[in-house]
Amino acid sequence: MSSPGDRHKQESQSMRVADVPQRGSRGGVVASRNRFGQFQRERVAPDQPGTAAQRASWENMTDLSRLWNELSEERWAAWRRLAAEVHSRPKLSQSGPLDGCQLFKKLNRVLATCGREPLLDPPPRPAFDPNPVVGFTIRNGKRGPLFKLRLSPRAAATPSPAMGDIMVFGWAPFNAGVGKNDIYAFLGLLPPPAEGESDITDEYLEKLKQWRKLKNKRYHIPLEGSRVFIRVWQQVNGWENEVGMFRASARVPADGGRWQVRRLRYAEKVPRQ
Repeated sequence: MSSPGDRHKQESQSMRVADVPQRGSRGGVVASRNRFGQFQRERVAPDQPGTAAQRASWENMTDLSRLWNELSEERWAAWRRLAAEVHSRPKLSQSGPLDGCQLFKKLNRVLATCGREPLLDPPPRPAFDPNPVVGFTIRNGKRGPLFKLRLSPRAAATPSPAMGDIMVFGWAPFNAGVGKNDIYAFLGLLPPPAEGESDITDEYLEKLKQWRKLKNKRYHIPLEGSRVFIRVWQQVNGWENEVGMFRASARVPADGGRWQVRRLRYAEKVPRQ
């Protein structure tokens, strides 16, 4: 999930550099990389406030910090034992084990996003079910575009996972020719299906209203004829199944036609545990 405000503010001031691989910040300079190579940009504080969901996410982190400090010695020790087996997402081919507080916040932040109560004891790693979502289409309805996720025949008969939730993510509309997106925000949990499809129209349009309130022009690309990116995965007790992610894009009809979904090809990444 994105942090409050616009993470790409003053992106036009970034500068590509030829140097040893770098990532992170020092002083007023941030080093990062994208598909064109590594670059440096000025460190800028994000605009405040962001959307309501972004502010709630930050408030959750504050609440979880307080809750962590109220745990018993036995629970702290249990979280630290499990965290020693969980590595951070690799950066520049480097990764290391989390500490107990980081794992506690990581799992419980996911649960808070899904509207679930926090876990005070560390949960074991789960065995995930296959992702029930197998397709994404956008087509015209009587009152505008309909955003539909198609479920596998087996999942359509029993759509609710035995444990956890199916989380749906998306982002503001892109120009139709864009072929890749790495930024997503939580839209909601997978709605119950009808005739083999889950309708996420309300979830997407409600989030779009929040994005339209932000000033950056990236949030104001017209919906008609644009491309929308979606990804879906399961969570169980805060553990997210990114390996089993469904990820796709589709075009919003500009003239009532139906556009073929274009599945994204992407390199398999080490899952965030």
